[in-house]
Amino acid sequence: MNFRIVDLAETGSTNDWIAEHPEDGLWVRADRQTAGRGRRARAWTSEVGNLFTSTFAAPQPGEGAAQQLSFVAANALLDTVARWVPRDRLSLKWPNDLLLDGVKVAGILLEGHAQGVIIGIGVNLAHFPEGTERPATSLAAAGIVPPSAREACETLAEAFAAHRRRWREEGFGATRADWLTAAAGLGKPIVARLGNADLTGTFEGLAEDGALLLRLPDGTLRPIHAGEVFTLGDQA
Repeated sequence: MNFRIVDLAETGSTNDWIAEHPEDGLWVRADRQTAGRGRRARAWTSEVGNLFTSTFAAPQPGEGAAQQLSFVAANALLDTVARWVPRDRLSLKWPNDLLLDGVKVAGILLEGHAQGVIIGIGVNLAHFPEGTERPATSLAAAGIVPPSAREACETLAEAFAAHRRRWREEGFGATRADWLTAAAGLGKPIVARLGNADLTGTFEGLAEDGALLLRLPDGTLRPIHAGEVFTLGDQA
């Protein structure tokens, strides 16, 4: 699948920009965002030198449910950053984060659109925000010489096209298997935060629809479709 990248010096939000240009395979990258955002409407700090990019995915024959694109994007993001960082230092945190040495270095934000799905991705290449709710890091802070944002975007667009093609041709089972190879906390005790309630259990994998499977202390297997997860002792 072909892709095209539009480079901007500045925009409010790359997700908002792509919403006005809903072209399948189109990517937009901005040097700076003035109104970047993450999950749950959290502000996303936008320092020049980091990657801020969004793409648009219109439904294609053979593709599964739209929410599965989160895992497609996560696999592509992992492959992208692994070009510069040893893969054993990287892991994927359900549902939308990439961790470097156990600390968030990148995030994904999916937003619905009348014609498809907007996928926003931010990667801390040169800088990371301090004083955030959850700790963050950057490639530079972790001792990695970061690529340019443009080079990272090109690599990401290529990886996303490849993983999207795999999803389309082989189904979500293949995408899920790829994601689980790098899953943070798999087989370990975690806390799942659902609104104001916390559930403690063991992270046992992903359901066929991408829900996190949490084994509760009483042996019940509970699918978690939305929420946040933390390792024990790491809750905010």
